[in-house]
Amino acid sequence: MWGPEVEDLNRRKHLAHRLGGEKNVEKQHGKGKMTVRERIDALVDKDSFIERGLLTGVPSYDAREKDRLVDLVPCPFVMGVGKIEGRRVAVHGDDFTVKGASVGRLYKAKSAYFVKMARELRLPMVRLIEGAGGSIKEILEIGYTEIPTSGDECAQDRVEAMSEVPVVSAGFGSIAGLGAMYMVLSHFSIMIKKKTRVFVGGPPLVKAATGEEISKEELGGHMLHARATGVVDNEAEDETDALEQIRRFLSYLPSHVWEMPKRKDSAADDPGRREEELLSLIPRDRNKPYDIRKILSHILDRNSLFEIGRYQGQSQVTALARLDGYPVGVLANDPRFLAGSFNYDVAEKFTRFIDMCDTFHVPIVNLCDQPGFTIGRKAEEHGTIRKGVRASFAIVQATVPLAVVYLRKCFGVAGAAQKGGVRLSWRYAWPSAVWGNIPVEGGVYAAHRAEIESADNPEAYLQEQQETYRAIQSPFRTAEAFGIEDIIDPRDTRPLLCEWVEMAYEVEKENLGIKKRGMRC
Repeated sequence: MWGPEVEDLNRRKHLAHRLGGEKNVEKQHGKGKMTVRERIDALVDKDSFIERGLLTGVPSYDAREKDRLVDLVPCPFVMGVGKIEGRRVAVHGDDFTVKGASVGRLYKAKSAYFVKMARELRLPMVRLIEGAGGSIKEILEIGYTEIPTSGDECAQDRVEAMSEVPVVSAGFGSIAGLGAMYMVLSHFSIMIKKKTRVFVGGPPLVKAATGEEISKEELGGHMLHARATGVVDNEAEDETDALEQIRRFLSYLPSHVWEMPKRKDSAADDPGRREEELLSLIPRDRNKPYDIRKILSHILDRNSLFEIGRYQGQSQVTALARLDGYPVGVLANDPRFLAGSFNYDVAEKFTRFIDMCDTFHVPIVNLCDQPGFTIGRKAEEHGTIRKGVRASFAIVQATVPLAVVYLRKCFGVAGAAQKGGVRLSWRYAWPSAVWGNIPVEGGVYAAHRAEIESADNPEAYLQEQQETYRAIQSPFRTAEAFGIEDIIDPRDTRPLLCEWVEMAYEVEKENLGIKKRGMRC
């Protein structure tokens, strides 16, 4: 009988489930935070989590009875396989109650296994991060220092995983070092307002290196990284909101690149729905903004829009949504910010989003109102043209089906970046659309400056020339020359796109597997 050994096993499991001990768990709760196991339980379907490496930790044995375990400090890397809405996912969570989830050899070993497990089983990876990074105390334990390297097996697995399975990271506290890298090495990342801070090195290291006194919130809070730098995609109100965003994001993607995204029941929304308001949402005055999200709500399945990076590069909307139940990626310009122009901060957002959709076979719908690259001194200082041209490569290199609907403006190099290269793009234009190498408003003055300035009435002459060019810029003239395939009644946009998305899925399912170009994180 193996009863004594089973009893010992259960005691060891109990020690591991205590996390960092009652006092540290109370401290975690006192900060309004869940423990790592509470987060995992809240994320996955009830009783679906199968843990791996539960007994891993630093043991203490009795000095006399060498085989009698006295205590166990569990490894702060909790991992396993659970289910979200019945679909298996690989989940890793940091246990901050154990030494602030500092990274040691056991942490690294479990991390390497976690990524390999997700790759081999083709499971989405979810990281619940709350780690302080490495600790200098480790060198006292091992007796020497190690050379940092990204060439180990785990690093290779992490890179390859980005082109194979969805990777999501959510931050729940102050995150530095390896944890900060995990936040970035993701297809989607979330931080909690006023609670999550992400940085390369925390305030003590900053002070030691530069002498600068700075708070954690100033150094790496959500106002910086979720609203300005783009280091993190989305912000959450609290932990529950963060976990719900994880579930929702994954619902649009396949488990891996060898399958297509799953269609949901579309019975709740008619694919033939035609909204009258679409006729009036775009002003006749091309310089007036409008609410692009209202247009999106009339075209996409109701309540299906899940926006990514809303507060970064705000002139560009990037989102996941559904058309007739099919998941799609959504690009749209927001004319309320910099007239919807392609700014330097848009470039990275645009690139990463297209790469993600292409990687996971999610067809893209682009509602274009692109006046061109943002201009001015600040734009030049940030290298807008270099970043923008790099972004244009992403849409040319992507092979996923793309539909473009020209709502209004499409000008210059930035306008050209709104569709694929020589491959087929399924295009529609609204009667409000206007395009060209350069807008009439600036182009006419630049081309006819001498004539305008020498005219008896310069203002009247300028207006006359602009009207001449505007007549030529009519989208109907372009359609007559087969420069655009179809000009449509705006109310027909949803029905037509619902037809297109079905064709797109039929085509893309023949291209399953890893794309030729890997994911740029």
